[in-house]
Parts: sequence; structure tokens; C-alpha cells
Amino acid sequence: MSAARAQLEVKAIAGRSVVTGATTQPPLGLLNPRRASGAAWVYQSSLGGGFVGDDALELSVRVEPGATLFLSSQASSKVYRRADARFTAHAEVQPDAALAWWPDPVACFAGASLTQALHFSLGRGARLLCVDAYTAGRVAHGERWAFDRMDLALSIDVEGRAVLREGLLLDPRHGPLDARLRGFEAFATAVLVGMSGPALPSASVWPWGTVLRFGASSTEALQAQLRAALTPALEVLLGEDPFARK
Repeated sequence: MSAARAQLEVKAIAGRSVVTGATTQPPLGLLNPRRASGAAWVYQSSLGGGFVGDDALELSVRVEPGATLFLSSQASSKVYRRADARFTAHAEVQPDAALAWWPDPVACFAGASLTQALHFSLGRGARLLCVDAYTAGRVAHGERWAFDRMDLALSIDVEGRAVLREGLLLDPRHGPLDARLRGFEAFATAVLVGMSGPALPSASVWPWGTVLRFGASSTEALQAQLRAALTPALEVLLGEDPFARK
């Protein structure tokens, strides 16, 4: 088993958000490019570009009071053939801090399995924009919903109170995935806490925030939907659009 942990800490210092702690273990990596805006930007990376074998990776994030972090990825999180991988992320967003969690979609290759758990804990006045997306796999190679298993869990606590607990299990043993998901090649769930969400038919509005669901016929179409719906909220957090040049 390839087990690895990474830890990331961001603090507000002299009007800017600064990465004050970052520890990684291969194959996990964290890249921190310098930006002119006040937010800290960090990109997850992985040796080999994804999960192999029985990788078990864990990421812990702490955003201190008043700080803002944009956390994304270099590319889609690939789960290679015959991998039975696990990824766990814990993010603590302290009072009046903000986190934009928006990695590229997960892509499971044929015969691969992934178990993923994302947990966000928010303090008073904290803001969160979270995007959790996945695709049908390597469609260009004829692999459409051909993975063995995908188990995704998402949980959010606000001021110590559980506000969201949800899970998704895609397993061909419950019925052929290609037939069940025909017409779609990419899906995403987006959650906004402490900020306004777009008025879309897919929006589920709660006292604590908004949950949005997206489905598209291609990964590119999904990314376009997400950007159209969420760029205004993202720019409020960061002061700019991080995907404008991507």
C-alpha cells in the first residue's frame, strides 16, 4: 500500500493570505504559486498523475481566521486500471475564513475503484465554495462508466452542527452503469455556505447554504456549466477568476 499524508495551513498576515505550513509525502504534492490577489492559491499534484494500486492518501487543511484559500488541482484526478484507491480530505475553515475547493473532476479508468471522503468543518462566519465532480472515465479510449466502483462521501459541519451528509455509490453490480447513466458523461455537486448561490432549477436552498447538482454530456460541457454558475461567487472570494487562463 502507498499511504501518504499532506497537511496545509493558511493564515492572514498583513492583509494577505499566506501558506504558513505545507508538508507532503509522495505521491502527494502541493504547489503554491505566488499571486497578486490577497488569497492563497494551492494546487494538488500527484506523482504519475493519479492513483495507482492501493494508494491511500489523506489531506488535512486548516484555514485560519480571516484567511482565504483557493484549492484546486493540476489536472483531473485519474484512478488508473486495477487501482483500489482511497482519498480522504479534512478541511477546517476557522471563523471569518474562506475556502474555495474546486479540483478537476475525478476520472476512473476501466477496472479501477475509488473511495473518497470529503469533510468540511466551518466556524462562525466562514465561507465555503465546494465543487465535487466526476466523469465517465476515458471516453476517448472507449471506456465509458467502465470502472469497478466509485464511492463518494461529502460532509459539512457549520459551527459544530452537521448540516450535510451525503454519499454516492456507483457499482455495476447494482446494474450496468452505462445503461443507467446513458446520455451523461460528467456530474458534479456544488455547495455554497455563507454566500449567495445562483438561482438554478437544480438549487436546493437551506438556512445554512445552497446545494447545486450538475450533469452534462461531456466533461467540457460540465466545466462550462460550473463556471457559468459559480464564477461570480468565486470572484467574490478571490477577487479574480482562477480559470480565466486555464
